[in-house]
Amino acid sequence: MIIPKNINEVKLGDYQKYHKIISANEDASDEFLETKLLEIFCGLKYSQIKELKLDTFEEITNHIYEIFKAKCPLTRRFNMKGADGVEVEFGFIPNLDKMTMGEYIDLNNYFDDMETLHKAMAVLFRPVHSSYNKRTNYEISSYQGTEFFSSLMKDMPLGFALGAKVFFYRLGMKLSKAILNSSQLLLEGETLSEEDKQTLTANIAGIKSFTRLQEGMLSESTTLL
Repeated sequence: MIIPKNINEVKLGDYQKYHKIISANEDASDEFLETKLLEIFCGLKYSQIKELKLDTFEEITNHIYEIFKAKCPLTRRFNMKGADGVEVEFGFIPNLDKMTMGEYIDLNNYFDDMETLHKAMAVLFRPVHSSYNKRTNYEISSYQGTEFFSSLMKDMPLGFALGAKVFFYRLGMKLSKAILNSSQLLLEGETLSEEDKQTLTANIAGIKSFTRLQEGMLSESTTLL
């Protein structure tokens, strides 16, 4: 039995499996979900779980619940081994201003769904060029679509994936609030036609709604179980 010590010893793909079970069994008993918890995150078979003492069972499940409460900062670089045993360093997109339209479209399509989050991570994290090894500044491989690294990203530490997810939600909230403040000042300080005022007021309402949505997603991302 392997018990993860912290959230970064949990693989993103394993959490996706558990998340899918939770979503498909909303009315399931705690015992069922906790059994699945040990099966997925500790590699135990159902027959092994039945042999555990009750206090041991509760201790392990409580421990796993506890590690999911960890705060996850953005981690810009980390190493992972592929199926061939070769270790590769992955880096977060170093300059978001230079993101291509293809990267943006794929990120937008995959980012909000836990089942496709590994594909979003394949957009955000790519191999660091070897010439930048151990250097603060770095460059990553050019984007060639999510199929190149999405399967590998299922093995990335869950904390790194959540750190990137929370980072983007917070970034989106900051941008939304900045636009909202600018729009409000324009509405109050400028002489506008009635039509322009109505358009601007509608835009402000839309931005407020979007910001509340971002705040809800941020809350959901930081509370896993």
